[in-house]
Amino acid sequence: MSNVTNIGPRKAMTPGEREFLKKANRHLLDQKDGRIGAASFMDLVADWLGSKADLRFQAYAEAWITQGGAKSKIAETMLRELFGLDDNEPKPRKRA
Repeated sequence: MSNVTNIGPRKAMTPGEREFLKKANRHLLDQKDGRIGAASFMDLVADWLGSKADLRFQAYAEAWITQGGAKSKIAETMLRELFGLDDNEPKPRKRA
């Protein structure tokens, strides 16, 4: 009998990604309503770290934002701007 447990993939960030996180958080905090955007940004980071998906941070972030991970319109707008996502992209339909 073995006590070994299978864990998800280990998350690792490149030095460039770590620098992006620092600068992006500071950028959000310097904007009007920046605390809302920064809080949502930290939710995004926490969700990525807790995810078992084997995606790089950038890919996960784009999917998270596109699928409505940001809980407020202000935060979604700020994150879309931060990640360069086009506002003209089709948004997923909300469940009835």
